[in-house]
Amino acid sequence: MADLPFPADTAFLTVKEVSDTFRVCPKTVRRWISSGHLPALRLGRDWRIARADLKTFAAARGNPVLAHVL
Repeated sequence: MADLPFPADTAFLTVKEVSDTFRVCPKTVRRWISSGHLPALRLGRDWRIARADLKTFAAARGNPVLAHVL
């Protein structure tokens, strides 16, 4: 199984965890959120991304392997 930067039973991920998973800058993840491509919840100043939404996002972006692992 893939070495993910978060526990396997996590329901919501931080921007940092998503950026580590996709190997992109956290700023890129925030752009995906602000553009509406990646659904997220705002908690104070932080964002949380539902694991199910991230799985859908990965599949839509043509990454079925990552979508399967999530």
